[in-house]
Amino acid sequence: MTDVSATTLTAAQRQQSALASRNQIASNFQDFLKLLTTQLQNQDPTAPLDTNQFTQQLVQFAQVEQQLATNSHLERLINVQETTQLTALTPLIGRTVEAESSRVALQGGEARGAYNLRADANAVTITIRDASGRVVAQGPGEARAGRREFYWDGRDAAGNAWPDGAYTVTVQAQYGTSLETVPTTVIGRITGAERSGGALMLSMGKLQIETGAIRAVAPDR
Repeated sequence: MTDVSATTLTAAQRQQSALASRNQIASNFQDFLKLLTTQLQNQDPTAPLDTNQFTQQLVQFAQVEQQLATNSHLERLINVQETTQLTALTPLIGRTVEAESSRVALQGGEARGAYNLRADANAVTITIRDASGRVVAQGPGEARAGRREFYWDGRDAAGNAWPDGAYTVTVQAQYGTSLETVPTTVIGRITGAERSGGALMLSMGKLQIETGAIRAVAPDR
């Protein structure tokens, strides 16, 4: 199910801030009018107040009020745009996608990913680590040039099953005497969408990926 709590909270905070600003300027404007009225009522007839000065002040207050109103309208437009962007991601929920990531998503005891070799390698080693950096699985990968996929059954060398979650993956290719770390992608099913820290994020179980990292979307079955 799509999570929109982050978007809702941000919008509510902005609206509250804008409302507080409008209330403050309205209060200050009323105070200014009261002071101005009092001054006009008690001014010295021989030295009247400078009408240009308080007219300029009135204009300044009006301009600030207009700016606050404009900001309020812009906030509403931003809220609508954010909601539209988030809603546009909902068709991806339940779909299998491939995205750039140095982590893989273990979902239902299975994790998939891919890497691309620039040339045939002497050997390829795939290492999977947990959140603390401990190696939980390691094995050889395909060494032929091109795009190669890998699969992890969620078990360590002793056959113990690890819980679903996000795991770090490292693919290293041996070219002659040099060892290169190869960029990886994650392949998994999208389970949710949310706005986090101003960015649109998709969830593969406990793994979050940015929408800009998506490289392929599998067709519906």
